[in-house]
This record gives sequence, C-alpha cells and structure tokens, in this order.
Amino acid sequence: TAVEAYFHSVSILRAPMRRQLFTDRFRRQIGGYSAEEVFRSHAQRAATDDPLALIQYLDLKTYLVGDINTKVDRASMAHSLEVREPLMDHELVEWMATLPSALKLRSQEGKFLLKKAMEPSLPYDVLYRPKMGFAVPLARWFRGPLKERIRQAVLGPRLAETGWFDQAYLRQVVDAHQSGTADHSAPLWTVLMFDAFLRNVLDSTTDPAETRANANAVV
Repeated sequence: TAVEAYFHSVSILRAPMRRQLFTDRFRRQIGGYSAEEVFRSHAQRAATDDPLALIQYLDLKTYLVGDINTKVDRASMAHSLEVREPLMDHELVEWMATLPSALKLRSQEGKFLLKKAMEPSLPYDVLYRPKMGFAVPLARWFRGPLKERIRQAVLGPRLAETGWFDQAYLRQVVDAHQSGTADHSAPLWTVLMFDAFLRNVLDSTTDPAETRANANAVV
C-alpha cells in the first residue's frame, strides 16, 4: 500500500534489521508497538484517496512534528530565537490541502504552484535549479576518524546493560560497515545517539541495577 511504501521510504531501519536488532525481551516490553501502525492509524483519518495528499498528511502528523519542526525549535531556542515558518500558517496549510495534486507536482517538478506564483519575483534559475541538499559523511567517518568511537559506544557495556539490543547482531552491523561491505551509517548514527542519551541522562547513578531500572522506565 501507499502507507507501507512511504513508511519504508522514510525509515532509518528496514523491518528485517529492526527484527534482528532488538531482543525478544525488548519486544515484549513494548507490547507489540509498531511505528508502521502509527502511520496506518493516521492514514485512516486522512479522508483522501489521493496518494500524494495522503503522504502529505502523514508528513504533517509524523515527520514535521517529530523531526523537522523539533530540530528548528531546539536550535532556535538554544540561541534565544523565536522562529515562525510563514508557509506553515494553519490557514495556508488547510487551503493547500484542498488543492489537486496536479498543482503540487507536475512532470516531476515539485512545489509546482509555489514556483509558478514566485516566477514574477525570482529568477528562473533560482526557482528551478536542482535541489541542493547537504550530507554529513558519516559512512567515511565511521570507517575512519570515528571508527573506534563507534565500536566503543555501539559495542560497549552501556547499551548491553539495557538488554534491548542483540549484541551479536550489533557486532555484525559494525563489522559489515567498517569492512566496507555495507553502508549502515544511518542506523549506527541512531544507535550512537541513543548511547549518548544514556550517557547524559541515565549515568548519573553509579548503581548498575538502578541504571537498568531507569533505562527500563524510559520504555
């Protein structure tokens, strides 16, 4: 379905990796929770059979509030800034949701209506130049300058003590990435950040049993 396809396209972990990464104990603790089911529940309330409109609705309910907007809010507040995004004014978003997809995407040209509306004000080569994103070279870093940092964190005792991760599989992931046979930089970055969370939040206690109890309370 469109929901499943979109879910897998934005997921850091594919379902097979997710099944192997976590222990049976952890899966029991989360009581059958599935992120894919969250997407399906939102989709049931979308009230549209247009695939593009459905994906945009899912974006509003998941990606924007859980990722992009969160990052902007944290970065701006860290510098005492109050940020507002004019294109996310609720009346504008509600109106855009009623438009046909042909006005949003045409011949693989995204943001079609917005670009046409801005043509009198912006040069053509600015509006229609290829998207210029940027990426952090995690794959290279994790095989080079951060090689030992990854091994110490991902294969270290802090994550092992939670009982949530299959240690043998974590080692397979690290070894496969660092040998160059696979690019697991995205899942490794996610696990590395979780280890940093444990270090900053849960390591305030020196009692290992209490640390594990606090970690379980997070679930």
